[in-house]
Amino acid sequence: MIDDIKDVKKCPDCYGDELIYKDQDDQVVCRTCGGIFEPLTPKEEEEEFEKTHDITS
Repeated sequence: MIDDIKDVKKCPDCYGDELIYKDQDDQVVCRTCGGIFEPLTPKEEEEEFEKTHDITS
């Protein structure tokens, strides 16, 4: 699992290495395919959201 978005060195979609790191948005943008990637929500936050909004899987 990647802990920091800046640890991404290659695009997960096209495997290109021309990445732009957008600190303000906490995103990585691939200049080759245009993919935009963000960190996943921690499991605890997902569970709390589902509990609060009465969503079950």
